[in-house]
Formats: sequence, structure tokens, C-alpha cells
Amino acid sequence: MSHPRKALRSAIIGVALAIAPVPVLAQSKQPAESREAPAAPTEAALAVGALQIGSVANLDVAGFDIAVTAGSVVYSYYFTNKGNADLAVAGSLSLPELRASADHSETWTLARNDPENFVDLSITAGGAPVATKVAVRAEALGIDRLGEIQAEHLPLLPFGAATDKALAGLSPETADKLAALGIVSPREPKAPLTADWSLEVVHTLRLTLPAGKTTPVVVKFAPIAAHYRLAKGDEGDISDLKEELCLKPQVLSALQSRLKGNGAWNVIDISLAADAPAHWIDSPAATISVQKPKPDAIVAFCGLDEKTAGKPAVLGTAPDDNDGIRVVMFESAK
Repeated sequence: MSHPRKALRSAIIGVALAIAPVPVLAQSKQPAESREAPAAPTEAALAVGALQIGSVANLDVAGFDIAVTAGSVVYSYYFTNKGNADLAVAGSLSLPELRASADHSETWTLARNDPENFVDLSITAGGAPVATKVAVRAEALGIDRLGEIQAEHLPLLPFGAATDKALAGLSPETADKLAALGIVSPREPKAPLTADWSLEVVHTLRLTLPAGKTTPVVVKFAPIAAHYRLAKGDEGDISDLKEELCLKPQVLSALQSRLKGNGAWNVIDISLAADAPAHWIDSPAATISVQKPKPDAIVAFCGLDEKTAGKPAVLGTAPDDNDGIRVVMFESAK
């Protein structure tokens, strides 16, 4: 089997790729001599949270669109101010929680080596950039240990080459002190230290919505996607995706037939948040557009409009009461 089954990962706190972007940061492998099994870590997907806004009168949510390409995701919200005066409303958006894989079985590829913005997030309102304030927590044993981590000059990202190097350079005394606080794993013979903190990042913002107008608020970022390969023998893994991706029998058959004929699929797996931006007002279901990485790629997600399946851009609508949307692109490979 070429890979383990992928589970939907949507680390959301309130708020797909034939060729992956050049990885800026990924969790590095554990040295071979300290691992029980030589298997490489599995790349996993995480979802960037949906925009959440406060409660103000005379505000309607006119629309919510999600556009996905090989290297980017765009959440577009359309807010209508029905009143005669400008509206000011607070908003927030949470990045996915990051935590090192304790057994080094999983890895994540980040767009930027920046603990405050590792998904290359940008936000505009009416075409103008929106500045955000960033709240960061580095939590260990339920306590924010940001100060202790920074005091030891450790990177805030809990995995990656820079973090591995910094942890390896800690003195035994410092390592023991941090382990006692739950910040790092205990030191063991032939086993490197592992960060035991989770990084939580929330971007907060203030929107001004002009009276009598509909203002587009656009959130753009690089997804934390999973990339893997399916080959002969992995037909069962595709069957396992049937329910989660709402695969129709003909699509399931096409995906499996290629593997049975000794072909393969390169897979791009992306998790999305489709929460309404406000819980106190009706909001239309998110519309979804997925640009194929190549013309012969197969795109799958729940809510897909089958009439568009063969087109360069596959369209659909997020199902009601969804817990997140999983978009998977299958690109033919040898």
C-alpha cells in the first residue's frame, strides 16, 4: 500500500496540487536508528478557519464563495450594509493549531516559516488591504508557555528543521526544566527532543462597511494540503473515500480502474472551513469552485455539481450542516 488512509483534518478554532509548492517548512523525520519502523511520515492536511464577525444591526450576508486552485484558497464573503450609516464590526480568523507528531508519523508542509502567518494569509475589504492584529499562544499542559519558549530562544513553530536544531542544542539542564513544564518531551537515549507545545494563532480585524453597499471581504491563503500517491493495491483506500467525498459509482469505478491497470494517481487533499461568518443571521451556503491542476484530473467533494465535473473549473455548493469540506484532486500518474 502506498499510503495510509487520509482522515479529514480540520483544526478550526472559531473562524487541492499535482505539484506541491516548494516546502518552506515541514516536520523532519526522526533519525532511522531511533525509529521502530522505517516508514516515512505521512503528509496531512489542516483547515484554515472561516472568518467570524460580530453582531450589528442592518447587516446581511449576501454570499460566501470558496475558490480553490493548486496552490491557493480564497474565501470571499459579501456583506451588505442595509442602513444609512457606515457599520464597524469586529472579526477574527484562526489559523489551524500546530502540534508536532509525537511519533513522527505525520508531517505538514507550511507556506512560510512565520509563526504568526505560516499560511501566507492576506485579507482585503472592498479591494483594500485589511490590517490584522495577531494573538499567539504556545500551550503546554493547558498553560500558555510563550514566555518560557521565547526565553530559551526556541522557534515558536513546534516542528521543522530550525526547531529540531534549537532543541538539539539545549543543555541537559534546560531540557529537563522544559520537560518538567510539559514544553518538550523527556530526553531519551538516541531519541531527539520533540516540542510538546501547540501553537494557536488568531488574526483579529476591524471592518468598516459603507452604508447602502455590499462589500466583498476576501481571505486568501496557501492551504496546508496533503499530497500522496495511490497505486495498484490501493483500491480499498479509494473505497474508503466513497462516503467522505460523496463519490458516485462511475467516479469510484474510474478511480479504481486506473489502479487495477497498473496506473496511479497523484493526489492533492485539502480541508476547508465552510462555517457561516455569523451565527446570529441567516447566511447562504458557500459556493465552491475548484480549478483542475490538469484537464484530465478528477475532482471530488460533497456538494459537487456533476454537470461541471468534466470542465476545467468544477463547481458545487457546501452541504448543509457540514463540519468542513474535503476537496480531493486526482491527477493521473504512471
